[in-house]
Amino acid sequence: MDGDITFLAIILGISGLVWAGILYLRGGLLGGLLAVMLAGVCFSVPFFKLPLGALPLTVDRVLLVVLVGQYILFRRWGLADPKPVGKPEIVLGLFTAWMVVSTFRGDWTASDYQPVSWLIIYYLMPFAVYWIARQTPMNERSGLAILACLSLFGVYLAATALAEYFQAWSLVFPRYIVTTASENKLEFIGRGRGPLLTPIGNGILLTICLGATLMWWPRLGRPRQLLLVPVVTLILAGLYVSLTRSVWMSGLLAIALCVGLPMPRNWRWPVLGGGLLVAVVLAATQWENLVTFKRDRNLSAEQTADSVYLRPVLARLSWNMFLDHPLFGCGYTQYKIEHLDYTADRSTDLPLAKGRGYIPHNVVFSLLTETGLVGLGLFLAAVAMWGLDAWRLWRTQSARLWNRQIGLLFLVALGAYFVNGMFHDASAVPMANMTLFFLAGVTAALRPMRQASPATAAAASTAAFLPASPRPSA
Repeated sequence: MDGDITFLAIILGISGLVWAGILYLRGGLLGGLLAVMLAGVCFSVPFFKLPLGALPLTVDRVLLVVLVGQYILFRRWGLADPKPVGKPEIVLGLFTAWMVVSTFRGDWTASDYQPVSWLIIYYLMPFAVYWIARQTPMNERSGLAILACLSLFGVYLAATALAEYFQAWSLVFPRYIVTTASENKLEFIGRGRGPLLTPIGNGILLTICLGATLMWWPRLGRPRQLLLVPVVTLILAGLYVSLTRSVWMSGLLAIALCVGLPMPRNWRWPVLGGGLLVAVVLAATQWENLVTFKRDRNLSAEQTADSVYLRPVLARLSWNMFLDHPLFGCGYTQYKIEHLDYTADRSTDLPLAKGRGYIPHNVVFSLLTETGLVGLGLFLAAVAMWGLDAWRLWRTQSARLWNRQIGLLFLVALGAYFVNGMFHDASAVPMANMTLFFLAGVTAALRPMRQASPATAAAASTAAFLPASPRPSA
């Protein structure tokens, strides 16, 4: 039986590589990037892996190697769009180099070289995707292809999350989602986990897909705009069944950005202010329900509440560790070992012993404790430059609509990453860094278009939420 499964997996793998080759040749670098992103979400370790030391061989990792080879050939043949290295690339390069140094400062051989494998998966692979994405030729067709793929993928993720939540198992794919749902020892059972098997990662992706779907509003006439309503409703339902407060917050932020920013200024602030007031009132009046509602099938409401009160404990542990290693941190992936020395601290009323075995539930504290001010500073500097580029792209009124929408989409991705990152270590969520770096690279690819057009200091034009009119390419 095992031999038959292995043979079938090999056949499927060969077929997938053939189709990937066709996609790479026909779709260029962007097609290769999208194939890597799709495989990373749906066809990574839980789907199929071949043991290969600390870093198992999976479909997405094979496709990434193929993509790197494709990039080298395209550069040689003049089919890529090489761009000069800017400040964001320099800072990102320094950050990536520091992550390598930080990894090898600690016990990088622990757990069969797990620190090295995490370095590759969570930082080196995303860096490669960023580097290739920023040198991918971009035009309106490719920009719309990104929005279309994300919108369709959002429908899939939302439908899968709903099917999982309502236990309609025949509608769930890949099947490992079904098989893992019966394992009582796993987290998040009973929530919309999706192919990443985590509602946080699924929620980050769904939030980005929601943003991409809303981008179609100005491109459709009034009758066709009605078609977006069920799609957006489906994605919002997928966000809801994550049963994760930070995911709900990031979804609301995506709506605020995609609907609020394109509004005329005299409408924008009253609408956004009113929406914020409603959210604050709901949070204040429903606080107990938000804290104690039952989420996981294997957790009680009291245990859900404990997860909220655990966060100050983890924050204090991280702060104490930072004070002892302020500049360089304790070493990437070394938190799980080093934090044990701090759980017996009795100088605070917080029960620090409850934090034993957990990682920081905050992406900033995670980087701060493990990589110090050097690592966190470089990461935040790179992210700030990406965000500033995206904001300037969105504000460039003379740019084409699709250019500006890519900038706005990255702002949505940035919001999803850091809103969830306030309550979870988003850097350790599968595909979170990869998605952020991919969209950052796509935005960086459009940087010359922004610089070639005169930016204005005026508010964003309301034309961004009206049907687009033909205009010459930027």
